[in-house]
Amino acid sequence: STLILAALALLLAFPLGLLLSLARVSPWRWLRYPATVWVYVMRGIPLLMVIFWTYFLVPLLIGHNITGFTTMLCTLVVYQSAYLCEIIRGAIQALPTGQYEASRALGMGYLRTTVWVILPQALYNALPSLISQFISIIKETSLGYVINVQEVTFAANQINNQLLTKPFQVFFILAITYYVLCYGPECVK
Repeated sequence: STLILAALALLLAFPLGLLLSLARVSPWRWLRYPATVWVYVMRGIPLLMVIFWTYFLVPLLIGHNITGFTTMLCTLVVYQSAYLCEIIRGAIQALPTGQYEASRALGMGYLRTTVWVILPQALYNALPSLISQFISIIKETSLGYVINVQEVTFAANQINNQLLTKPFQVFFILAITYYVLCYGPECVK
């Protein structure tokens, strides 16, 4: 479930991060300021703290329990959206201003310029960083074991609890497993 959790988190966090990045570079303050606050708050809090808040606070707010998998997924989406936002925002701001000026000279408005000229180039330029962030998401799923999400680290911990005499071997195999999981996306870069 590690790869499923990581893939779902990326698929859900990417659109949110994209929208946040567009808000961060927006000429309208009413969009830019809340997005900026969101990014600074999420990047300033440790992921483990956000996991605990989500796990213990959300059930109190909504009135019923949620599974550890759902908790971890929601936490990763919220947390990673801030990092993805900054990756995409940096790629947008790295483009030469001539791109904006040329599209405006052709009569394209802000929305068309953003969708058809800026975003394709920015996302292409951001691809290596986005892949690195996906690798980070894979590794961050390991924190799910603290709320009993049954992923690779949880399984290794269960095996270690049964064997008790071979923790080095169990966690060495876990490290190799994470290396293999992260090596594939690294090769795509």
